[in-house]
Amino acid sequence: MSKHKHNAVVASKMTDTVFSKVTRTDDLIRPELSSLFLFWQQKSGGRKAPARNDFDVPELLPWLPHLMLSDLLHDGTDIRFRVIGTWITEQFGRDDSGKTASEINFAGRSQSILAQYNLAASEMAPVKFRGAFINYTGAEDFRIAERLVLPLSTDGETCTKLLTGIYFLDS
Repeated sequence: MSKHKHNAVVASKMTDTVFSKVTRTDDLIRPELSSLFLFWQQKSGGRKAPARNDFDVPELLPWLPHLMLSDLLHDGTDIRFRVIGTWITEQFGRDDSGKTASEINFAGRSQSILAQYNLAASEMAPVKFRGAFINYTGAEDFRIAERLVLPLSTDGETCTKLLTGIYFLDS
C-alpha cells in the first residue's frame, strides 16, 4: 500500500479497501459520518486536529455505539483500542477494548489496519475507508462499511489518538 497526498483514492491489497482523505462532507456517504466530520472540524478550532480533552462524552452520544478511541503507540507501530462502541463490538463479535492491534491480530490483517490508521496520523487529516467488514475470525461480512478516522492531538501538530466512526453503507 502506498502513501498518497492530495485526496487521491487508493485501493489496498486486503479486501479491496478504498481510502482517501476527507476534506468536505460530500466525501462521505453516511450522514452520521458527515456530521461527525463537521463536529471534529468545529472542535479543531483552526488547529490541524482537536485534542481528546476538547470532547465531552455527552456530545458524542449520537455516534457513541459506532465510535472507537485509539492511542497511537511507538511512533505508529501499534495502536491501543481504548474504547470500542457497543455496535462495533456486536458486529466484530467481541470487545477488544484495551488491547493493541498486534494483540488482536485481526486474522492476519493487523499491518494493513495499522497502515490505514497511520495514514490519518501521518497526514494529520481525516481519512475515510470503504470495504468489506471483517469480524475477529477473519470472516468477511457481505456488507460494506464506511469508516472515518479522525486524528486527535494534544499539541495541535502531532497525532496522539484516533477517533474512528464505523457504519454499514446498507443500513
